[in-house]
Amino acid sequence: MCLVGLLGLITPRLILILMWLFSPAFVLQPFADLAIPNPILPVLGLVVLPTTTLGYCWADASFGGIASFSGLLVVLIGFLIDVGLIGNGRGMGRR
Repeated sequence: MCLVGLLGLITPRLILILMWLFSPAFVLQPFADLAIPNPILPVLGLVVLPTTTLGYCWADASFGGIASFSGLLVVLIGFLIDVGLIGNGRGMGRR
C-alpha cells in the first residue's frame, strides 16, 4: 500500500519534469505573463502541487487557460487530486 502512495506522489512530478525537458514552452508559457519571474512558479508547483500545475499547463495549452469552464474544471480536478494525495496519509494513521 505504501508503494502505491509513493507512486502516486512521484508520477505527476516525473511527468512534469519530462514535459519541462522535452517541451519547455508547454510548462513555461502559462506562467509567462505573471509578475513573478518565470521559472519560480513552475518549480514551486513541482514541489507543492504537481498535478494542479500539470492541469494548469494543459488548460492553458488546450482550453485557453482557466477563463473557460473546461480549463477551470481541469485545474480544479488536479487540485483535488493533489489535496487527496497529500492528506491521504493522515487518515491512514488514525485507523
